[in-house]
Amino acid sequence: MKPVRVVLRSAYRALTDENVDLWLLTGAAAVFTVLGIIDVASMNVLSSAILALLAALAFAQIKSRKLVAQIATDRTGAKEVLLRDFPADLITRRAEADDVLLIGISMARTVQGARDDFYRALLRGATIRVLLVDPTDEALIRQASLLRPAGRAPLLSQRISSTLDELTELKDSTNGKLEIRVAQFIPPIGVNLLRGRAHPASITIQHPELRPATEPGPILHFEEQDGGWFTFYTEEAERLWTAGTPWPPTQQQKLAAIARPTFVESFGPELLSSMESAQDLFITGVGRTTLLTQHYAKFERWLKRGCRIRMLLIEPTSGAVEFAAERYYAERSPESARARIEQSLRLLAELADTTGGQLEVRRTKHPIPLGVIAVDTPQAVRGPASALFVEYYTYQAEGEPKFVLQPSDPWFDQFLAEAEQVWTSSSS
Repeated sequence: MKPVRVVLRSAYRALTDENVDLWLLTGAAAVFTVLGIIDVASMNVLSSAILALLAALAFAQIKSRKLVAQIATDRTGAKEVLLRDFPADLITRRAEADDVLLIGISMARTVQGARDDFYRALLRGATIRVLLVDPTDEALIRQASLLRPAGRAPLLSQRISSTLDELTELKDSTNGKLEIRVAQFIPPIGVNLLRGRAHPASITIQHPELRPATEPGPILHFEEQDGGWFTFYTEEAERLWTAGTPWPPTQQQKLAAIARPTFVESFGPELLSSMESAQDLFITGVGRTTLLTQHYAKFERWLKRGCRIRMLLIEPTSGAVEFAAERYYAERSPESARARIEQSLRLLAELADTTGGQLEVRRTKHPIPLGVIAVDTPQAVRGPASALFVEYYTYQAEGEPKFVLQPSDPWFDQFLAEAEQVWTSSSS
């Protein structure tokens, strides 16, 4: 049985070989050549056989040329995946689409350039969805600015807001199916997802770059018949859209978006580490007795190394002491408050005498509502470690809410200016 199986397998391989026609042609040529040599076949038979063989050879050549042409066409006409520019027909397809999903950072150029197309599309019943970065999130806008080409990063929040206003007006003027959402994240891709009857469904993807010199890239384009990657990016685009928040925001969303200070119970080690390397310290408070007694040696060291220190306390003989004692959460008499302030003044006088440093002390009759420790806040010495440590003096409530501001933060200048004003109006 084995020899028979071997013969059958060999015959099957021969018959299914892609060159079987050439093998048969070669075999037939060999047979008729032998028949002609031994004078078995007549000239008429040989002539007919030669013509048949030539016809078979020509057919094989035609087949071969078609295959070569097909390979060449596949190579020269291969679809380029990574593009530098958007497809030439993208604008036309977008204008004629029945369902459009756009995702980007600001989409300002797209919306402004395609406004008339969108207007006509909405009137004929098309659906348009647009997802942009939330312009009210300052931290998010700063991160998104890094993905903008040079010259287009400033005023990004205003650009997004202008685009949102344009879309809102477009929706109101057409009463069309235009949905707007904002993202509390930076979309990882820019998207033009188009569906309609005029053209096959397609998705154009733009990948972001960090501070791109020109148009960010690469750009990818897939159509529905491309299968896998079209489906992959379409599903991602729909997930991004779902994660967005409807615009305009509700009243609850507006309130949630308002920036709030982050309060802490204690400044922690960051306060002392900032003061350690400071060139200029400006401290205000009621008495600051705890700060001075616990860190007297540090103040001595800071003054000796050349740090300039200004200390503003409440005047112990003024009525402001009574108010400060009354608002303290624990039982404290005005006499006790005066004693603590006077102790601080004695410690400060000792520091000035023993160090000969740049220490200036002033007293105010104003019942200051908060105390600050300003580290390197004058313009001449500002640096990465410059900060304003602020603590509120609450009225008969345990604890003093604290927060930290740096020069780039909102309200930094306001709190610093208020403290400087109290210093200016106080006596030595």
